[in-house]
Amino acid sequence: MTYLRNGHAFALMLLTTGGGAGFATHARAATGDDNAARIESLNRQLHDLATQVEDLKRSQSAQYADLRKARDGDVRVSLKGGRPAFETADGNFSAELRTLVQFDTAYYGQGHAPAGIDFSSGNNFRRARFGIDGTLFRDWSYEFIYDFGGSGSETSSISSAFIQYDGLAPFHFRIGAFPPPGSFDDSTSASDLLFLERAQPADLARSIAGADGRDGISVFAYDTNYFAALSYTGGVVGDSPVFDEQQGLVGRIAYRVWHSAEGNLAIGANASYVFKLGDAAPGPNSPHSFRLRERPELNVDSENIRLIDTGTLDADNIWQWGVEAAGNWRNFYGQGGYFGFNVDSGVGTSGSPSFDGWYVQASWVLTGEAKPWRPEKGAFGLPKPENPFTFGEAGLGAWEIAARYSVLNLDWNAGFPGAVLAPGGVRGGEQRIWTVGLNWYPNSAIRFQLDYQHTDVSRLNNAGAGIGARLDQVSLRSQLSL
Repeated sequence: MTYLRNGHAFALMLLTTGGGAGFATHARAATGDDNAARIESLNRQLHDLATQVEDLKRSQSAQYADLRKARDGDVRVSLKGGRPAFETADGNFSAELRTLVQFDTAYYGQGHAPAGIDFSSGNNFRRARFGIDGTLFRDWSYEFIYDFGGSGSETSSISSAFIQYDGLAPFHFRIGAFPPPGSFDDSTSASDLLFLERAQPADLARSIAGADGRDGISVFAYDTNYFAALSYTGGVVGDSPVFDEQQGLVGRIAYRVWHSAEGNLAIGANASYVFKLGDAAPGPNSPHSFRLRERPELNVDSENIRLIDTGTLDADNIWQWGVEAAGNWRNFYGQGGYFGFNVDSGVGTSGSPSFDGWYVQASWVLTGEAKPWRPEKGAFGLPKPENPFTFGEAGLGAWEIAARYSVLNLDWNAGFPGAVLAPGGVRGGEQRIWTVGLNWYPNSAIRFQLDYQHTDVSRLNNAGAGIGARLDQVSLRSQLSL
């Protein structure tokens, strides 16, 4: 019995052990299948997640590009020295509003003058210019300035209206109406002039084939030390109508031969050549003529009186040339030039009168500021006040004293007093002007100029009688430039 009981127990143990082993094997198989399924599910989820991440990255990249494009198109508004300016964030487009207002007051004290000559003291807006300039598509620039000022017979007119391509630096190409680059004085902006007007020989030179509102095409180049320009020019906007406009060339080169932290020295040469004068009548045989004359470096007189005047000269072509130098040493500045003029009548040397003129000018900024060299113009600019004037505070602005002497001789084979003018001679007269001035710059936008001038003119009429004049002029300019 004991044996049977033991056998039954052993059999039961085997059955139990075998059944447990089979159940464990089945359980392990089931667990393995579940793990594989879970792993495959996780892989699918990871793949789906990676796909979603890639989609999100692409979406964010596109959104960033859109945001960057939108940001580049944003317009930034500023007030550069009080001048409203607008510019897109990418720098492709910009616009600045320009303002130049010059209100002049003057008194003419006439020592002696020919009968009928009476300069009118008073006031006028020498310039009242408003306009816009800026860039287009980064490589293009533009400018439109209209002048509502003037004096005497001068009328409101376009000062400049041009487009310019700047994508081939250092070369620039300009077409429209503008003052073509000429001398140092000519290349100095009207707002930056040392005195109320340019030196008389420089002003006469720019009037031949240049000056404001001159139709033309110009190619110029510059870097920090040199400036060179060549312009083809026609008539002036608003000028008297002719059958065919004059055609000419204006060239200029300037080079800064020395510069340091203390100063600069530049030299330059300029020339104008009118090879086709305006036709006064229809047809190929139209007569041509030209007239040289100049004011006494002050334009308040409403009668536009010129004390020196060649009268109408027969002309086939006209040459003008000049050499100049300008420089500064700290707060001292000096500039001077010599100019020659030749009117070729086309009938031989005896029929080709020539004239000349020269000037020297200097200034000293009492408050220590220096005039900056402006490479884009090949000329010097205004001193910027280090301590702008504010009532009740220490700032006085910048103060400058200046002096100039200029001579312009429009006589040619003029002969002697009491003698009748010989054939081919010209008695245009010689004008000598002394000028001293005091300039105050309360800030970078406002300037006041007080000038005293002594003008002495020697001139004979055709009969040999003296028709010279002597003037003492006092003038004040109030200027806003933005």
